[in-house]
Amino acid sequence: MPRPQSPQPSRSSDEPQVDRAYHNIKAGIVRGRYRPGAPLSEVMLAKEHGMSRTPVREGLARLWQERYLDRVAGHGYFVARVTVQSIHDTFDVRRLLEGAAAARAAELATPEEVNALRQLAVVPISHGAPQQEEGAYRDAEVANLKFHLAIATAARNTLALELIDRCLAQVDRFMSLGVNFGPFQDGATEAHLLIVEAIAQRDPVAAQARMEEHLDCGSQRMKDALLRGQSTVVGVQ
Repeated sequence: MPRPQSPQPSRSSDEPQVDRAYHNIKAGIVRGRYRPGAPLSEVMLAKEHGMSRTPVREGLARLWQERYLDRVAGHGYFVARVTVQSIHDTFDVRRLLEGAAAARAAELATPEEVNALRQLAVVPISHGAPQQEEGAYRDAEVANLKFHLAIATAARNTLALELIDRCLAQVDRFMSLGVNFGPFQDGATEAHLLIVEAIAQRDPVAAQARMEEHLDCGSQRMKDALLRGQSTVVGVQ
């Protein structure tokens, strides 16, 4: 069921603080510092981030609207649990948006952008869960993020770029919950290069197909990791 729209916060001198609260709390959720199901109180967060409760309250409201949080009447906010359905929904939306973006990039990308994509296609190899190899995992995650956002940028659609960025943040959150990143890197560079080649050949149909195949593989591997019990904080509903 769609969530009711929250009132838009008024513009004020507190807005930079609201943005800081929003980004800091979101980073804590995405990086796994605030675990699924954990309560997030305004008092605790205000003290932790060195600010008043007002920007924290508005930041929490924004994160609830974006489904990073659940809200229970009389009990406040809790970090939203990751479910099989949320994984499926995220990759399904990515498939729609990024498939279309790859097709559009095949029509609009400049030669300079294509060359940049070839450089960004390489994903460094890191094995083990994110908590075990944090530095190497982050390098690989950042490389993957840059590649997918570069394709979205080449598609010349700022709204699609924003939505793809939000989906990628959710995937980063899934990975931070303890999933072994190694299987996701196997073949990633090759898959990226196939997408780039289709874009370079100005073939939107092939570019979309290669992107969809790449994301379907990622979705299946995420679900396989769940079935193998690699992450115990992911629900099944």
